[in-house]
Amino acid sequence: MIKSVIRFLSSFLVTYPIEERKSEVSGKLEILYTNGKYVLDTARVNYSFGGLHRVFQKAFSQFRIKDRKIKNVLILGFGGGSVASILQGEYGKDIEITGVEKDEMVIELAKKYFSLDKYKKLSLHSTDAYDFVQNSSLTPFDLVVVDIFVDPIIPEKFQDENFLSALSKVLSPEGILFYNFIARDEKTRDKGAHLYKQMNNLIGHTEWIRLFARSTENWVFVCDKIKTPK
Repeated sequence: MIKSVIRFLSSFLVTYPIEERKSEVSGKLEILYTNGKYVLDTARVNYSFGGLHRVFQKAFSQFRIKDRKIKNVLILGFGGGSVASILQGEYGKDIEITGVEKDEMVIELAKKYFSLDKYKKLSLHSTDAYDFVQNSSLTPFDLVVVDIFVDPIIPEKFQDENFLSALSKVLSPEGILFYNFIARDEKTRDKGAHLYKQMNNLIGHTEWIRLFARSTENWVFVCDKIKTPK
C-alpha cells in the first residue's frame, strides 16, 4: 500500500516504464505510468491517455460535444480508449460506441491496463478502418472520430477520396466528424491543407483547429453537418 502511494506521488516527477511490446502494425508500443495514470505510447507519439487525450478534450469542448445530442459514435483508431473515456467517463453520455482498432496488440494492452469492460454498449472490431467504413449496411453515426496513425504517420489511403466519401456516408444527417492530423513538417502540412479542402468538398463544411500534444502539432478537422448548407 505504502509503495503504491509512493509510486503514485513520484509519478508526477518521474515516468515509470511498465511494459514494452513490438507490434507488426504499430512498431514499438509502451505502457508508461506517469502523472498517476497509465498511458500508451509508440516510439514517437502518444496513442492514449497522454497529450492526445488532452487534444480531444479541448476539441470536444470547443464544439460543445458534452451538450450535444449523440446516440452513437464511431471511433476509427480506438487505441486504449481515450475518446470513449471522455464521452462516457467524463461526460457521462449513455451512447453506443463502435470502436475499430487494427492492431490486436493495442487491444490486448488496452484490456490489460485501461479496463475496457467499464464501457457500456461497446462494440470493438479488430479490423482495418478503411474496409470497415465501406460497409453500406452501417447505421449512420452522430459522432465519428478518425484518429489513425502508424507512429506518427497517417497511411495515404486514409486521406484519399474513397475513404472521405465513405466517411460522409456513415455520418448521420446532423452528425459531426473529428479528424485528427499530425503536422510534422512542410510536406505533411501541405498534405493536411489538401485534406482540409477535400473534406470541405466531399463531406461538408469543415473547420480547422490547431492544438498541441507535448511538442506535437495536431490539426483537428471538424465537419459539422448541422453547419453544412443543404
